[in-house]
Amino acid sequence: MSSITRNLRRVVKVSPVMTADDNADNDVAFDWTAISSASTEKGVATMLQSVAILDADDSAAALELWFCRGSDADGTAPTSAQGLVGGAGAGSAVVDITAVEAQAIEICGNVQMALSEGDLLTAYGITVGNIGLVLSPRANSNTLYIGGIWRSEPAATGGTGTLDIYLGFED
Repeated sequence: MSSITRNLRRVVKVSPVMTADDNADNDVAFDWTAISSASTEKGVATMLQSVAILDADDSAAALELWFCRGSDADGTAPTSAQGLVGGAGAGSAVVDITAVEAQAIEICGNVQMALSEGDLLTAYGITVGNIGLVLSPRANSNTLYIGGIWRSEPAATGGTGTLDIYLGFED
């Protein structure tokens, strides 16, 4: 009798809203945003294999993406006090989350997104493949959360924009 191996591949798109401001290196680009259906089943681990970002504002800066499981067994979204800016507001602030808050929401991984050759002149693309990061939602959830931190000085775009983030998962 042969064993059955699951190899379900899918792409989940999220579009977190960035803050319209003069952001700087180490500022929060966007706070926790839900990745609905990150896993195909509640509480079951999934593997993040790739991330592709379309930056329609052409900010052209390196980002670090952070992942967490949520604030309880149901995978409830982190509270504003558990935000990457520590409840101090949204975006355009240096990261300010305590170790206790990070543990409470179970920060469980990160991915560095360096600039690549994806310049469309009016937009920018960043892609990372072969990540292999195993993430698991809370026991009663199939949702994870993603937040972003600028890791270089983004260009001043003068408007609020979104990042279209395409997350490639494999179960």
